Amino acid sequence: MKFDREHLRCYVAPAAWRGTMLTPDETEAHHLVNVLRAREGEHTEVFDGAGRTGMAQIDHISKRDVELRLLEQQTHPRPVPELILVQALPREATMDFVVQKAVELGATAILPVLSARCVVRLKPDQFAGKSARWQRIVLNAGRQSHATWLPRIANVQTLENFFQTLEKFDFWCVGSLVANAQPLHTVLSAVRARAPQRVAVLIGPEGDLTPEEYRAAEAAGAVPVAFGTNVLRVDTAALFALSVLHYELVNSG
Repeated sequence: MKFDREHLRCYVAPAAWRGTMLTPDETEAHHLVNVLRAREGEHTEVFDGAGRTGMAQIDHISKRDVELRLLEQQTHPRPVPELILVQALPREATMDFVVQKAVELGATAILPVLSARCVVRLKPDQFAGKSARWQRIVLNAGRQSHATWLPRIANVQTLENFFQTLEKFDFWCVGSLVANAQPLHTVLSAVRARAPQRVAVLIGPEGDLTPEEYRAAEAAGAVPVAFGTNVLRVDTAALFALSVLHYELVNSG
């Protein structure tokens, strides 16, 4: 698939793929025309964040919208295993960075949780604005990194609620400083042979998880894992964990 300019890439929501004519939303149209300086007649890659990509020609540009004509399309299977990041909320700028890098590193879902030592003190129902911000970061990171699948961002919930309504994981772990934590790469050597379909990692906040939260995680089936001898910052820990999980489990075949 050849494009006029490699950096021309436009998101079109799955529901907007009707026939061969595509109309990106106003935000994407603005980005395509005013940021990327696209012009009528140029070709752009299009993607829906759910495994569908294609090449389209820019047929018409107006003040408010852009009309694209789909020339060809491809479908891409969902990555296996799914990589889920369960992130206890750090400070806003740190969370923004983690979300961006999680997209680049192939996370398929990001589950923000509130733990006892989170600096953020808002209630879960007050996070609508933050969720919208994270969604924009996901879209921008996906566009830049040429991701074919974008991760879903779950609603903010308490860590306690996450444990009580635990999703089904074939394997999940918690980044831990406790004495019984095993090196992540050692644990994954055995996990890889089981060909897991859904894998999750829980990363604590700046103040770490409490001993009670560590015990609750283990009671819910989490394996405590160590990321080395140094104590890592929240964002470093999240990126390290996703990088190792992706390398060992997604790229292992």
